[in-house]
Amino acid sequence: MRKRQVPHDGSYRRLFSHARMVRDLIERYVAPPWVDRLDFSTLEMVPAHYVSEELEQRESDVVWRLRYGPEGDWFYVYILIEFQSEVFRFMAIRVLTYVMLLYEDLIRKKRVARSRKLPPVVPIVLYNGERPWTAPLQVAELIESMPGHGRHLPRFEILVIDEGHLPRERLEPLDNPVAGVFQLEQSRGVEEMRRIIDSLLEILGDPELRELRRDMATWLRRAVLPARLPGIVIPELQDLQEAKTMLAERAARWPKEWMAEGYEKGRLDGQRLVLSEQIEELFGPLESRYEKMVASASETRLKKWRKGILSAATLDDLFES
Repeated sequence: MRKRQVPHDGSYRRLFSHARMVRDLIERYVAPPWVDRLDFSTLEMVPAHYVSEELEQRESDVVWRLRYGPEGDWFYVYILIEFQSEVFRFMAIRVLTYVMLLYEDLIRKKRVARSRKLPPVVPIVLYNGERPWTAPLQVAELIESMPGHGRHLPRFEILVIDEGHLPRERLEPLDNPVAGVFQLEQSRGVEEMRRIIDSLLEILGDPELRELRRDMATWLRRAVLPARLPGIVIPELQDLQEAKTMLAERAARWPKEWMAEGYEKGRLDGQRLVLSEQIEELFGPLESRYEKMVASASETRLKKWRKGILSAATLDDLFES
């Protein structure tokens, strides 16, 4: 069974609103051959208000820029945070749209001299869906072509970091806060989380990184811990050290019935996931109303649907039985 997807809110965007996280993301998981030419001391976040004039702004995304090369030209990094349960097939088109809006904004505000070319932009998609990323990375792969038409196809490719399916060797050694975040996403238990947090506390020990440690603790409380410890009331956390202490203290005091409740919920979630996969194989993707029915179904109802799935001609037959 695949891991349960980690839900996210604005707390994840806050992590990548820190220059340290962006720098370490580029150095460890983008690692371009020209990385040595980047001046990470010049990293600064770029407001994305330009998007709202043309298209609904994605509150989860962040745009950064930094200087590169001997002349100190600007270089842009567009980080699109995508935590839907399903892979979006046309993601490359979506990202291209946002990058073009960024370029239009630079042109409109005359931030590029007429004699100069537009600055380079690296588009990074952070994906944390349950299923491995399978959508095309290049825009050209999404457009029907014909003989002699190849030169008219747009040349644009996104970089997707599929966090939940990164191999273990990409997550080690744990000497990078981004690797620590990705390891926490894949963590399976309290002891593993405590080990990762220990390493993060050492990596982020500089007093200047206090705000990043606080934002990481907030993300843990809102996104990671509820998925790992269902039914448990998690207190406010002001720092990673508090998260470590809380895990150490609470683990010993949590009542057995709470643990049993969490186990039972995990077991039912597994049954729901298996049933959803079986239904999709036979009938295709589930409509949202059927997804909600499966997500809230009791064990009795799940058992009934499992028995009726092979004899049902349509989804309506199955769910109305």
